[in-house]
Amino acid sequence: MPVLHDISLEIGSGRICALIGRNGSGKTTLMRCINGILKPAKGSISVSGRGIRQMKRDEIARLISLVPQGNYSPFQFSCLEIVLMGGASRIKPWSAPCANERRRAKEICCEVGVADLVDRPFNCLSGGQKQLVMLARALHQDSPVMLLDEPNAHLDFPNQHRMMGLMRRFVKERGVTALITLHDPNLALQYSDEVVMLKDGTVVAAGPTALLLDDVHLQQLFGTEIMVERTVSGSYVVVPRNPAGEN
Repeated sequence: MPVLHDISLEIGSGRICALIGRNGSGKTTLMRCINGILKPAKGSISVSGRGIRQMKRDEIARLISLVPQGNYSPFQFSCLEIVLMGGASRIKPWSAPCANERRRAKEICCEVGVADLVDRPFNCLSGGQKQLVMLARALHQDSPVMLLDEPNAHLDFPNQHRMMGLMRRFVKERGVTALITLHDPNLALQYSDEVVMLKDGTVVAAGPTALLLDDVHLQQLFGTEIMVERTVSGSYVVVPRNPAGEN
């Protein structure tokens, strides 16, 4: 049974696109198709004008980095070793990362705020710490496209905004394209340039965040009453109209 139906979207460079929708709507499946992990039954996916189906894994790795939902290593790698894996497509087979690669990986760990974790075993970290290390790995990969599948799932409130703020800065500075699946429309409202709304495997709306994240579109997407209200500071916040089913 097909999970995705007639998907069509285009994301420009230097943009953050939020992919939002209910659980089971096909967000992770779409991410896996874009990254070449799953092969769509029909249609095509292109990155920088090149078809994903015609690329080898190392070629895809030079173009696309991924921060997945689940983060577990079957081996006892240190956090620095995990981050260095982001540069694997730049290293010759059977070679070790050079001093420049190690220096660059440590600099990125400092920028992400995980410099104190570089020598710790990756599997001993909390879920949120692993997410930040995986972000550092994706940034070390230095690809023009970044896919982040629910990167805030294990992060506390300050680190959710830290990760999104870091992503926004890196996207603007490096001119990369970032597609991020999010459950909280408030994060999409605050940090994304564009939004794609996915429902039952179909894109029901796509476009500028400021135009699409309103009461009408969000109610249609999530099937519940939602309000988008302006705060005293002038920003907007998304809240459920009747969260507990109260009268």
